[in-house]
Amino acid sequence: MPIFIQKKEKEIVEHIKLHADLVEETVKSFVAALDLYLDREKQKSQEFTKQSHKLEAQADEYRRKIDREMYEGAFMPSIREALYLAVDAVDNVANEAETTGDILTLVEPVIPDEIKGDLKIMGELTSKCVEYLRQGVHNLFDNIKLVFDQMREVERLEGEVDKYVWKTLNMIFKELKIQKFSERLMLREIILHINNITNRMEDASDRLDMIALKLIT
Repeated sequence: MPIFIQKKEKEIVEHIKLHADLVEETVKSFVAALDLYLDREKQKSQEFTKQSHKLEAQADEYRRKIDREMYEGAFMPSIREALYLAVDAVDNVANEAETTGDILTLVEPVIPDEIKGDLKIMGELTSKCVEYLRQGVHNLFDNIKLVFDQMREVERLEGEVDKYVWKTLNMIFKELKIQKFSERLMLREIILHINNITNRMEDASDRLDMIALKLIT
């Protein structure tokens, strides 16, 4: 059962879906930038970082439109605030992806070969995670019963990323011979920011779960 949509609310529903689409594209642009950086293709990596900036800006435009439309009285009051908070939480995902891309491009951390494979896996998991998040947003309006399973996948994938975060941090601070402590800190920063992308997705999944529960119970 989807959210009951009145005629005047169809446009805002499309904006919410398009916003989720742009958030997904922003995250995937960052992951592409990360992969290229790990492959020592810095110039191509920067192109995808710039692309993530443009996509995040477009997502922000839709978020502002959605905010205005919400305040004009779209949806029932019991759902309106929950939707507003959910859209904001989804938007935070794009913000974090953009920030992480900036750190990668501006700081240019020296990444040891020993952890490159793990970072690539983190990127793959992040891409899968945002796909489920986007599907969950769409299914609030298309097939709400699917939202719970999709949000469980978001949480599962976030947990998988966490495992690689601790694995790579342990290697950086306890196993690898990195001469400068500042380089260890830079690596720690980029890894934690990658982790923050999926953390933001988990926050958004909680919001979507709350809406789905309100509508089904």
